Amino acid sequence: MMNSRRKFIRKALATPLLLPLLGEDLFFKSLFPDSDIKIALQCVSLANKIFSGKMSILDFPKMVREDFNIGAAEYWNVPLIEKRKDPNFIKEIINKTNDFGLKNTIMLVDLYDLQTKKTKNICDSDKKIRDQAIEEYKEWIDIAKNIGCDSIRVGLWSKSMNGGEVKKISQEGLNKLLEYSSSINISILIENHGGLSADGSWLVNLIKSINHPYLGTLPDFGTSNFCIERYPLSQNVFDYNGKCINQYDKYKGVEQMLPFAKGISAKSINFDKNGEELNTDFGRMISLIKSYNFKGFISIEYEGAFSGYLDNYDGILATKRLIEKYL
Repeated sequence: MMNSRRKFIRKALATPLLLPLLGEDLFFKSLFPDSDIKIALQCVSLANKIFSGKMSILDFPKMVREDFNIGAAEYWNVPLIEKRKDPNFIKEIINKTNDFGLKNTIMLVDLYDLQTKKTKNICDSDKKIRDQAIEEYKEWIDIAKNIGCDSIRVGLWSKSMNGGEVKKISQEGLNKLLEYSSSINISILIENHGGLSADGSWLVNLIKSINHPYLGTLPDFGTSNFCIERYPLSQNVFDYNGKCINQYDKYKGVEQMLPFAKGISAKSINFDKNGEELNTDFGRMISLIKSYNFKGFISIEYEGAFSGYLDNYDGILATKRLIEKYL
């Protein structure tokens, strides 16, 4: 893998066209980072292209390295669902990861049924669904391990607003997953992803109650991610159309999650003329992250292409420049 990295560094240094695009300081900083905080790219940033058939998830490793000069890739399980049992498909991801000298970090896992459009999770009120979710998560833990990830992200979205009840059910499910994942050195991360998981105090209380070295958080900058309750309540965790009637302060939430963070999701949507993100103060967020001596990856999760803002390529680059500006 080191040989692959050296090849790409030599190639980049021989490509002066990249310097005007990034600026010399940012270009060399991205090649030779002196920070404990490094940048990854989440494939959700390219989801509209993947699902429209304009690119394959197998194109992702090459794009991460060659198009964006990033050394780490973060995956989402949904584009892998249909071929997840094909050993040749998994082997191809591994080969391309090695070919382009990448580090795979986290796999976001949503137990999403492509046909019914419904999701499962480990804090469902139905024990049968909870048990199914645990077994399905185990399958994704194995896949994440096989492609070289360190962690998976699980969801704790629940229709219930009874914090004590959801906490108890979540403890049971997380402990079962941790027993399995820790045996192969895979961490379980909880992201603020709506519902009670958007309540930083509730989430931190849950993490502390389990107190496991392989359990952590994945703070996400998204405003919608910190919405505890919507009206009308949807059955679909991905449905953000309902009005948020209980919004948690995102800066407070990220700060609460940081002591347990094993990754950061830098969500971006739209930018002003100066390159600042309109929904999140990146300077404030990254200052918080640095103040907690976070060591690991901040992953670019650009979602503006879905809403007609910058295209995927420009949006990813804009987010990358903004992160580098404040690191």
